[in-house]
Amino acid sequence: MNGISSRNWRAGAPLIAGLLLVMAPYRASGQAGPAESASNISCLERLEVPDYPPLPRQAHIQGIQTVKVLLSEQATVQSVESSIQARTTAVERAFRESAEKALKRSQFSKTCGAKTITLVFQYEVREDDNKSLFAFEPPNHFWIRAGPFYVQ
Repeated sequence: MNGISSRNWRAGAPLIAGLLLVMAPYRASGQAGPAESASNISCLERLEVPDYPPLPRQAHIQGIQTVKVLLSEQATVQSVESSIQARTTAVERAFRESAEKALKRSQFSKTCGAKTITLVFQYEVREDDNKSLFAFEPPNHFWIRAGPFYVQ
């Protein structure tokens, strides 16, 4: 039987209790927890997901892109800062342009003027078409998947 032994439970109980005590004030006050407040993901009303750029997709280049969106006082995109480790500036530019284009079509809460929102986009090339194309992991991580690229 692989249940939790009383010895393991006693060893882990203080850690679990400590985590609950740290999180409780945020949840009780209705405020976002520490991870959520850093990303300001609650400011996002509708996200246009970036396209997987054709050049990196065709070359099977995968990557993790961190995007910081500075909102204007009217909660529109004022500027977009993007970082991704890519082999060439052309590939880096393709990812950046795709993210900027999508974010400018996204909608943000009017109460979030002048805030910065941090999003993480992870681009993956899949060899099969049966997997979902998009996935989300709180607080701010999005997977953008593409199936195989066929040249016709």
